[in-house]
Amino acid sequence: MNYLKRPIQAVLGNFGLEVRRKQARGKTKLETLLAQYRVDMVFDVGANIGQYGPWFRWIGFDKTIVSFEPISHLFQQLSQNAQSDPKWLVEQVALGEKEGSCVINVSGGHGGASSLLTMTEHVVKNAPDQAVIRQEEIRVTTVEKMMKKYYPEGDRLFLKIDAQGYERNVIEGIGSGLHRVVGLKMEMSLVENYRGELLMVDMLPRLKNMGFHLVEFENGWSNDKTGEMYQVDGVFFRADRPAGTSAGENEKADALTPGRH
Repeated sequence: MNYLKRPIQAVLGNFGLEVRRKQARGKTKLETLLAQYRVDMVFDVGANIGQYGPWFRWIGFDKTIVSFEPISHLFQQLSQNAQSDPKWLVEQVALGEKEGSCVINVSGGHGGASSLLTMTEHVVKNAPDQAVIRQEEIRVTTVEKMMKKYYPEGDRLFLKIDAQGYERNVIEGIGSGLHRVVGLKMEMSLVENYRGELLMVDMLPRLKNMGFHLVEFENGWSNDKTGEMYQVDGVFFRADRPAGTSAGENEKADALTPGRH
């Protein structure tokens, strides 16, 4: 739930304050990986009000970010937050397995628990301020379609996915563009927070079959009293693509390797 992971810049920004990068700070793991895999665009899926845009800038990513957020009042704030960054583009749409329109359940609080799926009692019980307060009809498209619009060339796209149980649908919408996605950061549930969502235990082998290997876990939503973890973020990169190589370069390397032709 991205309302639980609001980067410090987004929080302080509400008070007119700014966090400036310190030259002496150490690199984060993801910053290192984005550089090693030469990521040249990020799709920020489920952007909310744009908390991750400043965070990607803070860790040193200076390429194009495209943020997708379907809910009207959140998108309005996202648009305002992105105005001062010419390489931060925004689109009012949800991403799923096919194009069309759907009704989304809008949650309270910062809207971080909003989902195209039905929220379970587990969320209502453990985060009552995130209960559904209304519904809104939204437009849905696919990662593949948005690649054609924003990323017609290249094969080093990174996906950041906060889709509240709809992650399986998002990755199914990658379609024929799979070889062009070099990595992703995805929220995964350990317990069912949304009806029908794919839990982490099943998501991991699916991503492995798609060619991604797990690089690291990041803490997500947990119960402060019991210590039980409900959600984590997984960071994945392509297992068939050595860091710093493109898909085409990898194919050339395979062709020159004895026994591979």
